[in-house]
Amino acid sequence: MRLSLSRLGMTWGRIGQQRGKVEYTLSAYEQNPYAGVFGDVSYRYYSRLFKTLFTIWVPNILLGYGVFTWANWEYTRCQRKLPSQFADEKPPENEAHGDDK
Repeated sequence: MRLSLSRLGMTWGRIGQQRGKVEYTLSAYEQNPYAGVFGDVSYRYYSRLFKTLFTIWVPNILLGYGVFTWANWEYTRCQRKLPSQFADEKPPENEAHGDDK
């Protein structure tokens, strides 16, 4: 006789009988996910949060804003004509007076 899992009462998703196993659960309606946030845990939690904010987030945001501002300034600067580049040119003569001789 072969010993198989089905003969031992174990099928897929259902374990056979176990003796001495006690399982305790808590209803989802009785759980408090924010327990201790404003109590003893708050100092450690918020100190790590502020440490992360001031060492990672704030420098990256300032760097991104600086690059964005510089790029916009450089773009507008490159769109303008520099008067020094056209200092040697003469203005065009006005031919609209009808001086055709």
